[in-house]
Amino acid sequence: MTTHIPFNTLYKADHGWLKSRFHFSFAEYHDRTNMHYGALRVMNDDIIQVHTGFDTHPHQDMEIITYVIRGELTHQDSMGNKERLGRGAVQYLSAGTGITHSEKNEGNEELHLIQTWILPDAKDLEPRYGSKVFDPETRHNKWLHLVGSDETDTSIPIYQDANMYVSELEKNKSLSFELGEKRQLYVKVMEGEAKINGLDFKEGDAAEVSGEDLNVEALSHVHILLVEMRRE
Repeated sequence: MTTHIPFNTLYKADHGWLKSRFHFSFAEYHDRTNMHYGALRVMNDDIIQVHTGFDTHPHQDMEIITYVIRGELTHQDSMGNKERLGRGAVQYLSAGTGITHSEKNEGNEELHLIQTWILPDAKDLEPRYGSKVFDPETRHNKWLHLVGSDETDTSIPIYQDANMYVSELEKNKSLSFELGEKRQLYVKVMEGEAKINGLDFKEGDAAEVSGEDLNVEALSHVHILLVEMRRE
């Protein structure tokens, strides 16, 4: 089953310096029927204006993964990490027992990113941080495995049986993803348009997929993100 979630149905938050679309309940948006999808607790589609951003703030007991679509993200945290990441980079923060961090746009163009929060498999875990800048060829017309559990061979491990993949497909190219038994997917079209399991998707749209494999046909250049996890 594939459930299409159009971008214009997502909750919209506009703070001037920050424009967001919330896929699940977050901040001022609360909907008891839309709290999470499996282990995926938050997916925010954020556009952050130049020389603004999130000041230092705390987190605890959450796996936080950020994917940069365009612009540059400057991260700084209480573990001493500070770096700037651009298009196609992924950043991971396991808040565990507690950590503070800031996320800023110190560049000269809008910063567009997808921030996901994944529920960890236990509480009070040791905080950790990781990031990776990938060669664009590694996601060109194929799936790039960004993030996975400690049992996988990804460069960024998280404290949960969940995986994240990304691909950039050329127009008219197709790509499939075989979904394992008792597994499910959350799909995010970050750029472009595609036909997914026979349905038309526009930029920003999302989908819940369970009980069937995923088939993507690029109707334009398309940039797509997957979160794969256990099915509830």
